[in-house]
Amino acid sequence: MNWIGNDVVDLEHSSLHGKLESRRFLKRVFTKSEQAIIARAGKSDIELWCLWACKEAAFKAFSKILPTPPAFIHSAFEVSWTRMMQGESSCTRVGNVAYEGLSVSVSVGLSEAVLHAFAWTGHPNNAIQGVPPAKLYHDVARLDEPGTPWSAPYSELLEQLTSEEQAGVHSRESAAARIGVKASIAKTFNVAPDHLQVLRPRRPTGRSHPVLILGGKPSGIDISISHHGCWIGWAFLETDNDRRE
Repeated sequence: MNWIGNDVVDLEHSSLHGKLESRRFLKRVFTKSEQAIIARAGKSDIELWCLWACKEAAFKAFSKILPTPPAFIHSAFEVSWTRMMQGESSCTRVGNVAYEGLSVSVSVGLSEAVLHAFAWTGHPNNAIQGVPPAKLYHDVARLDEPGTPWSAPYSELLEQLTSEEQAGVHSRESAAARIGVKASIAKTFNVAPDHLQVLRPRRPTGRSHPVLILGGKPSGIDISISHHGCWIGWAFLETDNDRRE
């Protein structure tokens, strides 16, 4: 069974400024081999944030296959590229993220000054071939994109969510990402959006990762949502034991 994670990085967000020149930040977040990759990229910080996004996406995927979520120490998750394609205004990286002897596949792409990474994994003992599952869907969108169901003010976004869903929401961006993934799933599988819920069940250690409920039952579709700056992103995967109705 496959599980997924995703992450979005708004490359124009002010929180990213200066990180390329911070040796303390680079040493804390990246392994020596990753620091070498960043150094070879020169003054461009795209490589840095490609690695970051893949670590974040991989952490979400690992959290679903391990008995307990791992401590998120960025340098414990090591990215290695298998394919790197660089264009004038775009880039794509495909590779793996290793963590304590386990591995997940990752892919990250750049378009319109936003990076979107997604990770996928099967059983932790299975070999990862680096090819995304056939039924993996992913997308990224501007938070304030006109005419979309997720571009409304925060109060109106909350009205689109059930009280159970609202319990796991902490911001306008968080609400928008839920509405975005539900709209995409509804269109892909031809189901009514109001039959879908994105919940974060409570666990002894806190709330779990988001799960998709269809008609009050587990959907058999694994999801991952993310947001940063003025962007939201999501990925979803129809699993082998699909329970859609």
